[in-house]
Amino acid sequence: MSTALYMNTGRDTSGELLFAADRSAKPQIIIPKDDGTTSRKGLAVGKVTIADGSPRSGLFSLDREGFSFLHSPSSVQNFEDDSEVEETYYKEIRKMVSDAIGAFEVEIFDHTIRVTDPETSYRRPASHAHNDYTEKSGPSRLRDMIGDVRADGWLQDRVVQINVWRPIAEPILQMPLALLDASSYDQSDLVTTEIINERQNGRVGQIYSVVNAPGQRWFYFNEMVKSDAILIKGYDSETDGRARFTPHSAFADPNTPENAPPRRSIEVRTFARVRR
Repeated sequence: MSTALYMNTGRDTSGELLFAADRSAKPQIIIPKDDGTTSRKGLAVGKVTIADGSPRSGLFSLDREGFSFLHSPSSVQNFEDDSEVEETYYKEIRKMVSDAIGAFEVEIFDHTIRVTDPETSYRRPASHAHNDYTEKSGPSRLRDMIGDVRADGWLQDRVVQINVWRPIAEPILQMPLALLDASSYDQSDLVTTEIINERQNGRVGQIYSVVNAPGQRWFYFNEMVKSDAILIKGYDSETDGRARFTPHSAFADPNTPENAPPRRSIEVRTFARVRR
């Protein structure tokens, strides 16, 4: 592993994230039926150092740290136009993911725009140290998306879930994205967390929250622009020692200028199939 990744050469900072309070209790996130406040149990705020990965952005690996940084300009003119995103950007994403991991099949199941401006209807960034899938919910989400028959075929090969995160306004100064180096945490640092969605008749989903533990290394990329993208591995069926889950979170950077424009970003969720 290159020590260049861990040299203090950028604009390192700090941030407060929501972590699992301990390893013994299963946190819960409850989404109410109405527009009330989402409640969170078993989580606690922790402060961490977050290193600037920008000076060594090309050294990060999906199989080692669980994320990679790409300079990848898009031809999309308006990321808030769903039709253009689905017709143009999805094609770019399929190629990006396929090229990154050698996938021969890539399925996209949705995209989300997040904006810090409370006056918009878009979702807000979340300051919760989490991974989108667990050992159980990764394959389950694949089955929900493509059906049992196709999923049975996919699961004979290697299945990788990847999110592609990109700014759609530049530069990113508010609520940047922090990523936990997958080689720096222990599996016991990941705590299964239930998401109870009362708007969907109490449907229960699963993610991982993270216990804040010594030795964990957090990174972000300072002042990202629209031609930048981050690939984040949320699940990998391979169990040969490579990164499988990549916790991440937005965070309030204490160095953010007072007049910083709202953060606007898009994330596209994919599943990819790689031949064994």
